[in-house]
Amino acid sequence: MSVGTVSLPRVTPRVQEVAWRGTLAGSALWLFSSNLLYAGCQWATVVGLAKLGTPAPLGHLGLALAVATPVVLITGFALRTFQATDVTRRYAFADYLNLRFAANLFAAVIIGIVAVFAHMERAAVAILVPIGVAKLAEATSETCYGLAQRHDRMRFVAVSRMARGAVGLAALLGVVAAGGTLAKGAWALAGAWTAFLLLVDLRAAGALEPAFARSEIGTLRRLARESLPLGAVNGVYAVTQSVPRYLLALSQGAVAVGYYTALSSMGPALSQLAAAVCHAAAPRLGWAAVGDGRRYRLLVVRLLGAAALMSGLLVAVTALVGRQFLVLAYAEDYAAYHTTFVVIALAAGLSVVNEVAYIALVAARRLDLLLSVQSLGLVVTVVAGLGLVPVAGVGGAAVAVALGGGATDIAATWVLLRGRRRR
Repeated sequence: MSVGTVSLPRVTPRVQEVAWRGTLAGSALWLFSSNLLYAGCQWATVVGLAKLGTPAPLGHLGLALAVATPVVLITGFALRTFQATDVTRRYAFADYLNLRFAANLFAAVIIGIVAVFAHMERAAVAILVPIGVAKLAEATSETCYGLAQRHDRMRFVAVSRMARGAVGLAALLGVVAAGGTLAKGAWALAGAWTAFLLLVDLRAAGALEPAFARSEIGTLRRLARESLPLGAVNGVYAVTQSVPRYLLALSQGAVAVGYYTALSSMGPALSQLAAAVCHAAAPRLGWAAVGDGRRYRLLVVRLLGAAALMSGLLVAVTALVGRQFLVLAYAEDYAAYHTTFVVIALAAGLSVVNEVAYIALVAARRLDLLLSVQSLGLVVTVVAGLGLVPVAGVGGAAVAVALGGGATDIAATWVLLRGRRRR
């Protein structure tokens, strides 16, 4: 079958099932271990900055991430997930990579416009630009990981993410600990991730499939059109998570954003862990959605059950030892936000369920329903945040995110169960 400019053999579900090496548990274990360390590096960055400075610089970093992350995701077409579930290989890796490069240019322009014209503090703008560069390098590496997943090379994905996370952590905190500004540390992070992309990820991906082959404009347009709804879904989710920081910055200032960034740092970490299992299951969900509805439903139910169990345990542990954890990890003044921390843990648990629904609907290519579900969560978060954040500050932001996550999970579960009854 011809895909773009590269010819690939046709692969049937039966042949792919026989060719798979390892089990879902083995693939998930590799991704889980890598995501565990990668999430740990992200959290360690927040901890290090909280201990090395005041909440205000941490707030500037949180606001920069709240701007750069949605832009990169909205323009990124969710190419890793789309590629990992493209089990019939309709597009070559070069097509995905070329589209990623084009999206990077567009995202860079948007971030530059925001940096110049948005009414942000100068310290936040100085951090926004290098953070944007780092996020673009990260997104390109994720595209390489999508290719590795499609080839069932979970070990490469795991080792690469662990190494990249550790290198970025050392670069950022090393500069700040040596007396440099957070902006200089962000530039060190951007340089480390860009170098890792060029020297490791792109070279490894090129060994699996041609990476820099020419793509037809029509092929890229078709790929962009098909994956655009998924990119919009990711963008809506990122904006939903960023809304509390926007509202806190407008009504409470950078210090409140800093406290919220530290308290909510467990959310991305937990999402990384959930994504490990979900991304490992993505190719199998894709095959099951194409030819085995019963197996697809069974996988979805198992993943939802595991997500619900993880969420419940997280909330229970946070309620019991959350206060001591905040003092140990950050500082004494963070203990005053223990109740808020429990609410944020609930919101993080709800995001795990959302991750499962996301992968399940992507595998079934129900992107229209997925976009509707995520948009509902955004609307609920914005409405709740507008009413709660100016009055309750950081606590109001946590409640708003939890309400949005709850609405998203209820709608997603209803969609999945309704689809089960119809089948």
